[in-house]
Amino acid sequence: MRFNSKKETENVINFVKEYYKNNNLKGAVVGISGGKDSAVVTAILVEALGKENVVGVTMPCHSNSEDRSDAELVAKHYGIELLNFDLTGTFDTFKSELSNLKVNYTENQIKNSDINVRPRLRMATLYYIAAMYTAIKQGTYLVAGTSNKSELYVGYFTKGGDQVHDFEVISDFTVSEVIKIGEYLKVPEKVLYKTPSDGLSGESDEDKMGITYDDIEKYIYAKPLKQEVKDKIAKLHSNNKHKFNMPAYKRPRVGVFVGTFDPIHKGHTHIMKYLLQYNIVDKIIVVPTGDYWDKSPIASLNDRIEMCKFIENKKIKVSSNLNKYEYTYQVLKELEKMYPMDYLFLIMGADNIIHFDKWKNIEELLEYNIIVVNRDNIDIVEYTQKFNKKDNFIIIDNFDFIPVSSTYIRNNIETENSKEYLDEKVYSYIKENNLYKNN
Repeated sequence: MRFNSKKETENVINFVKEYYKNNNLKGAVVGISGGKDSAVVTAILVEALGKENVVGVTMPCHSNSEDRSDAELVAKHYGIELLNFDLTGTFDTFKSELSNLKVNYTENQIKNSDINVRPRLRMATLYYIAAMYTAIKQGTYLVAGTSNKSELYVGYFTKGGDQVHDFEVISDFTVSEVIKIGEYLKVPEKVLYKTPSDGLSGESDEDKMGITYDDIEKYIYAKPLKQEVKDKIAKLHSNNKHKFNMPAYKRPRVGVFVGTFDPIHKGHTHIMKYLLQYNIVDKIIVVPTGDYWDKSPIASLNDRIEMCKFIENKKIKVSSNLNKYEYTYQVLKELEKMYPMDYLFLIMGADNIIHFDKWKNIEELLEYNIIVVNRDNIDIVEYTQKFNKKDNFIIIDNFDFIPVSSTYIRNNIETENSKEYLDEKVYSYIKENNLYKNN
Protein backbone atom coordinates (compact mmCIF):
# COMPACT_ATOMS: atom_id res chain seq x y z
CA MET A 1 0.00 0.00 0.00
CA ARG A 2 1.40 3.38 -1.02
CA PHE A 3 2.18 5.58 1.99
CA ASN A 4 2.81 9.32 1.84
CA SER A 5 4.77 10.05 5.03
CA LYS A 6 4.54 13.84 4.76
CA LYS A 7 0.80 13.90 4.07
CA GLU A 8 -0.12 11.32 6.74
CA THR A 9 2.04 13.03 9.35
CA GLU A 10 0.46 16.40 8.63
CA ASN A 11 -3.00 14.81 8.76
CA VAL A 12 -2.52 13.26 12.19
CA ILE A 13 -0.94 16.45 13.55
CA ASN A 14 -3.96 18.42 12.32
CA PHE A 15 -6.28 15.82 13.84
CA VAL A 16 -4.73 16.41 17.29
CA LYS A 17 -4.74 20.20 16.82
CA GLU A 18 -8.41 20.27 15.83
CA TYR A 19 -9.45 17.92 18.63
CA TYR A 20 -7.75 20.08 21.24
CA LYS A 21 -9.10 23.30 19.76
CA ASN A 22 -12.68 22.04 19.47
CA ASN A 23 -12.69 20.71 23.03
CA ASN A 24 -10.79 23.59 24.66
CA LEU A 25 -7.95 21.32 25.87
CA LYS A 26 -4.43 22.29 26.88
CA GLY A 27 -1.85 19.50 27.06
CA ALA A 28 -1.04 15.81 26.89
CA VAL A 29 0.64 13.23 29.09
CA VAL A 30 2.38 10.35 27.34
CA GLY A 31 4.07 7.31 28.79
CA ILE A 32 7.48 7.09 27.13
CA SER A 33 8.71 3.51 27.09
CA GLY A 34 11.89 4.02 25.12
CA GLY A 35 10.36 2.41 22.02
CA LYS A 36 9.36 3.77 18.64
CA ASP A 37 5.59 4.05 19.22
CA SER A 38 5.74 6.36 22.24
CA ALA A 39 8.58 8.30 20.59
CA VAL A 40 6.55 8.91 17.41
CA VAL A 41 3.49 9.90 19.46
CA THR A 42 5.66 12.33 21.44
CA ALA A 43 6.96 13.87 18.21
CA ILE A 44 3.41 14.28 16.85
CA LEU A 45 2.17 15.84 20.09
CA VAL A 46 5.04 18.34 20.15
CA GLU A 47 4.21 19.42 16.59
CA ALA A 48 0.50 19.68 17.39
CA LEU A 49 0.54 21.19 20.89
CA GLY A 50 4.00 22.65 21.41
CA LYS A 51 6.72 21.10 23.56
CA GLU A 52 5.65 23.15 26.60
CA ASN A 53 2.30 21.34 26.63
CA VAL A 54 3.61 17.77 26.45
CA VAL A 55 4.67 15.84 29.55
CA GLY A 56 6.52 12.55 29.19
CA VAL A 57 6.53 9.96 31.95
CA THR A 58 8.85 7.01 32.46
CA MET A 59 7.54 4.34 34.82
CA PRO A 60 10.23 1.74 35.51
CA CYS A 61 9.07 -1.41 37.25
CA HIS A 62 11.81 -4.07 37.33
CA SER A 63 12.44 -2.83 33.78
CA ASN A 64 15.38 -2.75 31.43
CA SER A 65 17.50 0.29 32.41
CA GLU A 66 18.22 0.97 28.73
CA ASP A 67 14.53 1.80 28.20
CA ARG A 68 14.74 4.70 30.61
CA SER A 69 17.88 6.11 28.98
CA ASP A 70 16.17 5.83 25.56
CA ALA A 71 13.15 7.66 26.96
CA GLU A 72 15.44 10.41 28.21
CA LEU A 73 16.98 10.59 24.73
CA VAL A 74 13.53 11.14 23.19
CA ALA A 75 12.53 13.77 25.78
CA LYS A 76 15.76 15.70 25.34
CA HIS A 77 15.52 15.48 21.54
CA TYR A 78 12.06 17.10 21.52
CA GLY A 79 12.61 19.37 24.51
CA ILE A 80 9.72 18.14 26.62
CA GLU A 81 9.46 17.78 30.38
CA LEU A 82 10.14 14.21 31.51
CA LEU A 83 8.98 12.80 34.85
CA ASN A 84 10.33 9.57 36.31
CA PHE A 85 7.74 7.73 38.41
CA ASP A 86 9.31 4.52 39.70
CA LEU A 87 6.66 1.85 40.19
CA THR A 88 9.01 -0.86 41.45
CA GLY A 89 8.08 -0.37 45.10
CA THR A 90 4.38 -0.11 44.27
CA PHE A 91 4.55 -3.38 42.34
CA ASP A 92 6.47 -5.11 45.14
CA THR A 93 3.89 -3.97 47.70
CA PHE A 94 1.14 -5.25 45.46
CA LYS A 95 2.89 -8.61 45.12
CA SER A 96 3.46 -8.88 48.87
CA GLU A 97 -0.31 -8.94 49.37
CA LEU A 98 -0.47 -12.25 47.51
CA SER A 99 0.85 -14.01 50.61
CA ASN A 100 -2.38 -13.00 52.39
CA LEU A 101 -4.49 -14.85 49.81
CA LYS A 102 -5.21 -18.43 50.66
CA VAL A 103 -4.66 -19.57 47.09
CA ASN A 104 -2.14 -22.15 45.92
CA TYR A 105 -0.26 -21.10 42.80
CA THR A 106 3.07 -21.50 41.07
CA GLU A 107 5.25 -18.69 39.77
CA ASN A 108 4.54 -19.85 36.23
CA GLN A 109 0.80 -19.56 36.85
CA ILE A 110 1.07 -15.90 37.87
CA LYS A 111 3.60 -14.93 35.19
CA ASN A 112 1.01 -13.25 32.93
CA SER A 113 -0.65 -11.63 35.94
CA ASP A 114 2.69 -10.10 36.92
CA ILE A 115 3.33 -8.84 33.38
CA ASN A 116 -0.14 -7.34 32.92
CA VAL A 117 -0.49 -5.63 36.29
CA ARG A 118 2.40 -3.33 35.42
CA PRO A 119 0.69 -1.67 32.41
CA ARG A 120 -2.36 -1.25 34.65
CA LEU A 121 -0.29 0.49 37.32
CA ARG A 122 1.18 2.67 34.59
CA MET A 123 -2.27 3.59 33.32
CA ALA A 124 -3.32 4.72 36.80
CA THR A 125 -0.11 6.74 37.10
CA LEU A 126 -0.63 8.54 33.78
CA TYR A 127 -4.17 9.53 34.74
CA TYR A 128 -2.97 10.70 38.15
CA ILE A 129 -0.36 12.93 36.54
CA ALA A 130 -2.81 14.19 33.90
CA ALA A 131 -5.23 15.27 36.64
CA MET A 132 -2.38 16.88 38.58
CA TYR A 133 -1.16 18.87 35.56
CA THR A 134 -4.72 19.91 34.73
CA ALA A 135 -4.84 21.59 38.14
CA ILE A 136 -1.31 23.01 38.00
CA LYS A 137 -1.57 24.40 34.45
CA GLN A 138 -5.26 25.33 34.78
CA GLY A 139 -6.16 23.59 31.56
CA THR A 140 -7.16 20.02 30.71
CA TYR A 141 -4.40 17.49 30.12
CA LEU A 142 -5.31 14.18 28.44
CA VAL A 143 -3.55 10.82 28.31
CA ALA A 144 -2.37 9.93 24.81
CA GLY A 145 -2.60 6.37 23.47
CA THR A 146 0.51 4.84 21.89
CA SER A 147 -0.73 1.59 20.31
CA ASN A 148 -0.24 0.97 16.59
CA LYS A 149 -2.61 -0.73 14.15
CA SER A 150 -0.64 -3.99 13.99
CA GLU A 151 -0.69 -4.48 17.78
CA LEU A 152 -4.35 -3.57 18.00
CA TYR A 153 -5.36 -5.96 15.22
CA VAL A 154 -4.02 -9.02 17.05
CA GLY A 155 -4.98 -7.71 20.50
CA TYR A 156 -1.40 -7.34 21.69
CA PHE A 157 -2.09 -4.98 24.56
CA THR A 158 -3.28 -5.18 28.16
CA LYS A 159 -6.96 -4.70 28.82
CA GLY A 160 -7.27 -1.96 31.43
CA GLY A 161 -3.64 -1.01 30.86
CA ASP A 162 -2.14 0.47 27.69
CA GLN A 163 -5.60 0.09 26.13
CA VAL A 164 -6.92 2.90 28.35
CA HIS A 165 -6.32 6.49 27.19
CA ASP A 166 -8.21 9.60 26.10
CA PHE A 167 -7.35 9.68 22.41
CA GLU A 168 -5.45 7.57 19.89
CA VAL A 169 -2.68 8.99 17.74
CA ILE A 170 -1.14 6.14 15.70
CA SER A 171 -3.85 3.48 15.95
CA ASP A 172 -4.48 3.55 12.18
CA PHE A 173 -0.82 3.04 11.24
CA THR A 174 0.99 -0.29 10.98
CA VAL A 175 4.48 -0.73 12.41
CA SER A 176 6.22 0.07 9.10
CA GLU A 177 4.03 3.15 8.68
CA VAL A 178 4.83 4.33 12.20
CA ILE A 179 8.53 4.00 11.36
CA LYS A 180 8.05 6.08 8.20
CA ILE A 181 6.32 8.81 10.21
CA GLY A 182 9.15 8.59 12.74
CA GLU A 183 11.70 9.03 9.97
CA TYR A 184 9.83 12.09 8.71
CA LEU A 185 9.74 13.57 12.24
CA LYS A 186 13.40 12.67 12.84
CA VAL A 187 12.89 10.36 15.81
CA PRO A 188 16.34 9.28 17.10
CA GLU A 189 17.39 6.22 15.09
CA LYS A 190 18.46 4.29 18.20
CA VAL A 191 14.85 4.36 19.37
CA LEU A 192 13.07 4.20 16.02
CA TYR A 193 14.74 0.99 14.85
CA LYS A 194 14.92 -0.68 18.25
CA THR A 195 13.52 -4.23 18.48
CA PRO A 196 9.98 -3.87 19.90
CA SER A 197 9.44 -5.43 23.32
CA ASP A 198 7.27 -4.89 26.39
CA GLY A 199 10.34 -4.30 28.53
CA LEU A 200 8.87 -6.65 31.11
CA SER A 201 9.04 -10.25 29.92
CA GLY A 202 12.59 -10.30 28.53
CA GLU A 203 11.21 -11.32 25.13
CA SER A 204 10.61 -9.32 21.97
CA ASP A 205 7.03 -8.65 20.90
CA GLU A 206 7.43 -10.92 17.89
CA ASP A 207 8.82 -13.76 20.05
CA LYS A 208 5.85 -13.48 22.40
CA MET A 209 3.28 -13.41 19.60
CA GLY A 210 4.96 -16.06 17.46
CA ILE A 211 4.50 -13.93 14.34
CA THR A 212 6.25 -10.91 12.85
CA TYR A 213 4.88 -7.41 12.48
CA ASP A 214 5.64 -7.70 8.78
CA ASP A 215 3.33 -10.72 8.60
CA ILE A 216 0.56 -8.86 10.44
CA GLU A 217 0.83 -5.97 7.99
CA LYS A 218 0.68 -8.32 5.02
CA TYR A 219 -2.42 -9.92 6.49
CA ILE A 220 -4.12 -6.54 7.13
CA TYR A 221 -3.45 -5.42 3.56
CA ALA A 222 -4.34 -8.82 2.03
CA LYS A 223 -0.88 -9.65 0.69
CA PRO A 224 0.33 -13.22 0.08
CA LEU A 225 1.12 -15.23 3.24
CA LYS A 226 1.55 -18.86 4.18
CA GLN A 227 -1.75 -20.36 5.28
CA GLU A 228 -0.40 -21.37 8.69
CA VAL A 229 0.64 -17.74 9.36
CA LYS A 230 -2.76 -16.49 8.20
CA ASP A 231 -4.47 -18.94 10.54
CA LYS A 232 -2.36 -17.84 13.50
CA ILE A 233 -3.09 -14.14 12.91
CA ALA A 234 -6.80 -14.82 12.40
CA LYS A 235 -6.89 -16.79 15.66
CA LEU A 236 -5.15 -14.02 17.62
CA HIS A 237 -7.58 -11.47 16.19
CA SER A 238 -10.60 -13.61 17.01
CA ASN A 239 -9.46 -14.64 20.50
CA ASN A 240 -8.81 -11.04 21.54
CA LYS A 241 -12.06 -9.48 20.35
CA HIS A 242 -13.22 -9.41 23.97
CA LYS A 243 -10.64 -6.70 24.62
CA PHE A 244 -12.48 -4.26 22.36
CA ASN A 245 -16.13 -4.76 23.28
CA MET A 246 -17.53 -4.61 26.78
CA PRO A 247 -20.63 -6.81 26.92
CA ALA A 248 -23.45 -5.37 28.98
CA TYR A 249 -26.94 -6.59 29.71
CA LYS A 250 -29.48 -4.14 28.38
CA ARG A 251 -33.17 -4.21 29.08
CA PRO A 252 -35.19 -4.01 25.86
CA ARG A 253 -37.27 -0.84 25.80
CA VAL A 254 -40.10 -1.23 23.34
CA GLY A 255 -42.12 1.81 22.33
CA VAL A 256 -45.73 1.11 21.31
CA PHE A 257 -47.22 3.76 19.05
CA VAL A 258 -50.96 3.20 18.67
CA GLY A 259 -53.15 5.42 16.49
CA THR A 260 -55.28 5.69 13.39
CA PHE A 261 -52.35 7.04 11.31
CA ASP A 262 -54.84 8.33 8.78
CA PRO A 263 -52.37 8.98 7.15
CA ILE A 264 -48.99 8.59 8.88
CA HIS A 265 -47.01 11.83 8.49
CA LYS A 266 -43.71 13.49 9.37
CA GLY A 267 -45.07 14.61 12.72
CA HIS A 268 -45.37 10.92 13.67
CA THR A 269 -41.99 9.92 12.24
CA HIS A 270 -40.29 12.90 13.87
CA ILE A 271 -41.44 11.62 17.27
CA MET A 272 -40.15 8.12 16.54
CA LYS A 273 -36.76 9.32 15.29
CA TYR A 274 -36.35 11.46 18.40
CA LEU A 275 -37.15 8.63 20.82
CA LEU A 276 -34.73 6.29 19.05
CA GLN A 277 -31.98 8.87 18.60
CA TYR A 278 -31.90 9.70 22.31
CA ASN A 279 -32.21 6.05 23.37
CA ILE A 280 -35.48 6.59 25.17
CA VAL A 281 -36.63 3.37 23.47
CA ASP A 282 -34.68 0.77 21.49
CA LYS A 283 -37.38 -0.17 19.02
CA ILE A 284 -40.91 0.95 18.15
CA ILE A 285 -43.95 -1.07 17.19
CA VAL A 286 -46.46 0.98 15.19
CA VAL A 287 -50.04 -0.24 15.54
CA PRO A 288 -52.62 1.30 13.18
CA THR A 289 -56.03 0.74 14.77
CA GLY A 290 -59.53 0.09 13.51
CA ASP A 291 -61.91 2.65 15.01
CA TYR A 292 -60.45 5.00 17.62
CA TRP A 293 -62.30 5.93 20.81
CA ASP A 294 -63.40 9.31 19.45
CA LYS A 295 -63.21 8.96 15.67
CA SER A 296 -63.47 6.59 12.74
CA PRO A 297 -60.67 6.53 10.12
CA ILE A 298 -61.31 7.61 6.55
CA ALA A 299 -58.84 5.23 4.84
CA SER A 300 -59.24 1.48 5.26
CA LEU A 301 -57.12 -0.34 7.85
CA ASN A 302 -55.27 -2.15 5.07
CA ASP A 303 -54.38 1.16 3.35
CA ARG A 304 -53.17 2.67 6.61
CA ILE A 305 -51.03 -0.39 7.39
CA GLU A 306 -49.51 -0.23 3.91
CA MET A 307 -48.71 3.48 4.28
CA CYS A 308 -47.10 2.86 7.67
CA LYS A 309 -44.92 0.11 6.22
CA PHE A 310 -43.11 2.68 4.06
CA ILE A 311 -41.41 4.03 7.21
CA GLU A 312 -40.31 0.62 8.50
CA ASN A 313 -36.62 -0.01 9.24
CA LYS A 314 -34.53 -2.11 11.62
CA LYS A 315 -35.90 -0.30 14.65
CA ILE A 316 -39.44 0.57 13.54
CA LYS A 317 -41.88 -2.25 12.82
CA VAL A 318 -45.50 -2.01 11.75
CA SER A 319 -47.93 -4.52 13.21
CA SER A 320 -50.50 -6.19 11.01
CA ASN A 321 -51.86 -8.56 13.67
CA LEU A 322 -52.47 -6.33 16.70
CA ASN A 323 -54.93 -4.16 14.78
CA LYS A 324 -57.86 -6.40 15.60
CA TYR A 325 -57.95 -5.15 19.18
CA GLU A 326 -60.40 -2.39 19.90
CA TYR A 327 -58.58 -0.83 22.84
CA THR A 328 -54.97 0.16 23.51
CA TYR A 329 -54.75 -1.76 26.79
CA GLN A 330 -55.60 -4.95 24.83
CA VAL A 331 -52.68 -4.28 22.49
CA LEU A 332 -50.33 -3.85 25.45
CA LYS A 333 -51.64 -6.99 27.14
CA GLU A 334 -50.97 -8.96 23.99
CA LEU A 335 -47.44 -7.56 23.73
CA GLU A 336 -46.81 -8.64 27.32
CA LYS A 337 -46.63 -12.19 25.99
CA MET A 338 -43.42 -11.13 24.25
CA TYR A 339 -42.10 -8.42 26.60
CA PRO A 340 -42.49 -7.86 30.35
CA MET A 341 -44.74 -4.97 31.29
CA ASP A 342 -41.79 -2.90 32.57
CA TYR A 343 -40.20 -2.95 29.12
CA LEU A 344 -43.24 -1.60 27.24
CA PHE A 345 -43.58 2.15 26.70
CA LEU A 346 -46.85 3.54 25.36
CA ILE A 347 -46.12 6.55 23.12
CA MET A 348 -48.61 9.37 22.82
CA GLY A 349 -48.70 13.00 21.75
CA ALA A 350 -49.61 15.66 24.28
CA ASP A 351 -52.98 16.16 22.57
CA ASN A 352 -53.97 12.67 23.76
CA ILE A 353 -53.12 13.31 27.42
CA ILE A 354 -55.92 15.88 27.60
CA HIS A 355 -58.55 13.14 27.15
CA PHE A 356 -56.54 10.24 28.54
CA ASP A 357 -58.90 9.79 31.50
CA LYS A 358 -61.65 8.83 29.01
CA TRP A 359 -59.67 5.89 27.62
CA LYS A 360 -60.95 2.37 28.26
CA ASN A 361 -59.35 0.55 31.23
CA ILE A 362 -57.38 3.64 32.28
CA GLU A 363 -56.20 2.02 35.54
CA GLU A 364 -54.64 -0.87 33.63
CA LEU A 365 -52.99 1.51 31.17
CA LEU A 366 -51.48 3.49 34.04
CA GLU A 367 -49.50 0.41 35.08
CA TYR A 368 -47.33 0.81 31.97
CA ASN A 369 -44.62 3.34 31.18
CA ILE A 370 -46.20 6.16 29.20
CA ILE A 371 -44.16 8.55 27.06
CA VAL A 372 -45.93 11.85 26.43
CA VAL A 373 -44.36 14.00 23.72
CA ASN A 374 -44.93 17.75 23.68
CA ARG A 375 -47.27 19.11 21.04
CA ASP A 376 -48.93 22.51 20.62
CA ASN A 377 -47.17 23.66 23.83
CA ILE A 378 -49.65 21.81 26.01
CA ASP A 379 -48.89 21.80 29.76
CA ILE A 380 -48.36 18.04 30.05
CA VAL A 381 -47.60 18.10 33.78
CA GLU A 382 -50.97 19.68 34.54
CA TYR A 383 -52.73 16.66 33.06
CA THR A 384 -50.43 13.90 34.35
CA GLN A 385 -50.54 15.15 37.94
CA LYS A 386 -54.15 14.10 38.36
CA PHE A 387 -53.36 10.40 37.80
CA ASN A 388 -52.44 8.17 40.73
CA LYS A 389 -49.55 6.63 38.77
CA LYS A 390 -48.00 9.93 37.72
CA ASP A 391 -44.46 8.57 38.19
CA ASN A 392 -45.05 6.19 35.28
CA PHE A 393 -45.15 9.14 32.86
CA ILE A 394 -42.04 10.11 30.91
CA ILE A 395 -42.54 13.67 29.71
CA ILE A 396 -40.66 14.83 26.63
CA ASP A 397 -41.17 18.57 26.97
CA ASN A 398 -38.11 19.91 25.13
CA PHE A 399 -39.31 18.51 21.84
CA ASP A 400 -39.41 20.53 18.64
CA PHE A 401 -42.73 19.19 17.34
CA ILE A 402 -43.89 19.51 13.75
CA PRO A 403 -47.18 21.43 13.73
CA VAL A 404 -49.27 19.18 11.50
CA SER A 405 -52.16 16.77 11.94
CA SER A 406 -53.62 13.97 9.85
CA THR A 407 -56.84 15.98 9.62
CA TYR A 408 -54.98 18.89 8.05
CA ILE A 409 -53.36 16.59 5.50
CA ARG A 410 -56.63 14.91 4.58
CA ASN A 411 -58.32 18.28 4.10
CA ASN A 412 -55.48 19.59 1.94
CA ILE A 413 -54.47 16.48 0.05
CA GLU A 414 -55.02 18.23 -3.30
CA THR A 415 -52.57 21.00 -2.43
CA GLU A 416 -48.79 21.10 -2.25
CA ASN A 417 -49.05 22.00 1.44
CA SER A 418 -49.81 18.42 2.45
CA LYS A 419 -47.02 16.95 0.36
CA GLU A 420 -44.25 18.54 2.45
CA TYR A 421 -45.52 16.73 5.55
CA LEU A 422 -45.59 13.26 4.00
CA ASP A 423 -42.97 10.68 3.16
CA GLU A 424 -42.63 10.59 -0.61
CA LYS A 425 -43.80 6.97 -0.82
CA VAL A 426 -46.78 7.65 1.43
CA TYR A 427 -47.79 10.60 -0.75
CA SER A 428 -47.51 8.51 -3.92
CA TYR A 429 -49.58 5.73 -2.33
CA ILE A 430 -52.32 8.23 -1.43
CA LYS A 431 -52.38 9.60 -4.97
CA GLU A 432 -52.30 6.22 -6.67
CA ASN A 433 -55.19 4.94 -4.55
CA ASN A 434 -57.23 8.16 -4.65
CA LEU A 435 -57.34 8.41 -0.87
CA TYR A 436 -58.93 11.41 0.88
CA LYS A 437 -59.97 12.97 -2.42
CA ASN A 438 -63.56 13.64 -1.45
CA ASN A 439 -62.83 14.12 2.24
